[in-house]
Amino acid sequence: MSRRAGIGTLALLTLAVSGCAADPDAADEAPRRTHGRNGSGGFTVQYRTGGKDARATTYLRSRQVLEKAVDRLNDTVTVPRRIPLVVRSCGAAEPAYDPETGSIDFCVEHVGEVREHFEDTGKDVDGDERAARVTGVLTETAYHEGAHALIDTLGLHFTGREEDVADQFAAVMLVRQGRSGEDGALAAAADYALSAKENPADDTDLRDEHSLDGQRAANYACYVYGAHPARHRDLVRDGTLTEDRADGCPDEWKQAKKGWEMLLGSHLKKRL
Repeated sequence: MSRRAGIGTLALLTLAVSGCAADPDAADEAPRRTHGRNGSGGFTVQYRTGGKDARATTYLRSRQVLEKAVDRLNDTVTVPRRIPLVVRSCGAAEPAYDPETGSIDFCVEHVGEVREHFEDTGKDVDGDERAARVTGVLTETAYHEGAHALIDTLGLHFTGREEDVADQFAAVMLVRQGRSGEDGALAAAADYALSAKENPADDTDLRDEHSLDGQRAANYACYVYGAHPARHRDLVRDGTLTEDRADGCPDEWKQAKKGWEMLLGSHLKKRL
């Protein structure tokens, strides 16, 4: 139940469904701060990081990346129990929802990998734009894992693959935030496209529960285009989407949005 099957750099690493393999030094620390609802339910953010994780922790905290994400989740859906989003060192694993603990491991290594991805490939844009792209990808990760948590906690029934359904939720949560959210979804698309270029798919990827990175990149771009075709014609002009795919994107967007509204049903506080 991770965001992806492998790290978005040159190495493909195997992920256990139970979540991140925690760093022993980080695991022994008590949460330094908890952000979220004061009541018994809802998403929260906890930091369980050591000194060696300072760069990633400072990046997240200074931009309130996860705090803003959980606030939007809590403003959108009612959850009967606490779902901690725990920032910690995970070693070789990726961010993942753990159904056994009912928590989300948000790995500091993932923060560094995403930053390196855009620093290496985004030299044509200024620092603020790179930071916005990184924030967009990290927010998408939080929503993707949040979707897994909601599916498990609320006992939601769906068709298709859970990873695809989680991507749809992340896209809906981002796009509903307006232009900044659309940019975040497009940053996630760019991140998957970069990963697809760096790591050509092999037979193992074809058997994975996730769609191929290139497919996920196109899907995120399609949802953004489908929500607002007039202001995203550049996605067709630059070849991110084919004309044929773009023609169907408004329907794909409506289906993703309506599908999650129906899934969440009475748990939804406001329409998506």
